[in-house]
Amino acid sequence: AKATNLTKPNIDYTQPSDTYPSSFPHFVRGRDSVREYVTKLFTSRIAIYDGAMGTMIQNYAKRNRLEEEEYRGDRFANWTCATKGNNDQLSISQPQIIQGIYRQYLEEGGSDLIGTNTFSSTTIAMADYEMEDYVYELNYEGARLAREVCDEVTAKDPTKPRFVVGAIGPTNRTGSISPSVEDPAARNVTFDELVEAYFEQIVALMDGGADILMVETIFDTLNAKA
Repeated sequence: AKATNLTKPNIDYTQPSDTYPSSFPHFVRGRDSVREYVTKLFTSRIAIYDGAMGTMIQNYAKRNRLEEEEYRGDRFANWTCATKGNNDQLSISQPQIIQGIYRQYLEEGGSDLIGTNTFSSTTIAMADYEMEDYVYELNYEGARLAREVCDEVTAKDPTKPRFVVGAIGPTNRTGSISPSVEDPAARNVTFDELVEAYFEQIVALMDGGADILMVETIFDTLNAKA
């Protein structure tokens, strides 16, 4: 996938080691281990994760206009197919909406960890909208927007660090089940294609500032294995 409109994207989110105190519950990226910190967090108190983007975008659309024109924005104004419903695209075309949802989860919901708006951001799923070439940018922006809001909210209360969880969806195809009842051996995606699609997604999520990766809503263990 191409980086499309991104030129030399920032992929270094290391913080100065003296940004916050060295004792738990403070956390500094590049100084402290995410694995060790999250393990201690999970074993010391109840931690909150959220990031259900679809329902929040639907709620936004009940109060605000969010039709085909808004989904396209200026960037995709002349796109050749309908894009309404491609929620991941909003990270590029309407970033203020996505950041607003992230901020709600953190400030109103009190989440310690939030998932990125990248559930369908693979070349396989984006083929429905002819946006395979935008996969890197979709994942990068989805993670970057979350990174910015998490850092902003953490700065207000450094005793409660906020973490970005890169959301990896199942794609809209299954490696284990035939799409045709007449041909049980048929497949519309291969294991290697899934591996490549997930690899592209993960690279962009990490480049965008994700702290953790999460494989979610899995309906096929072969997809999860990829």
